Amino acid sequence: MPYAHLPTWGKCAVEWLDCNDDKRNAAQLDSLLEFYAKGYGVPVDDHTRESAHHICVKRFWNFQP
Repeated sequence: MPYAHLPTWGKCAVEWLDCNDDKRNAAQLDSLLEFYAKGYGVPVDDHTRESAHHICVKRFWNFQP
């Protein structure tokens, strides 16, 4: 799914990594997705998680998958 189709909480996780380049890794992204989704009262589905990871790999040269 493209960035524009991520839920708001997914976009928040990606944007947080944009502001914190020293913490760009898969574990941090998963943690952020869980944190923001919980705030919205929803679980993180596999499709959204995989899409966010794919977006970060493409967007950040130093993202550690």
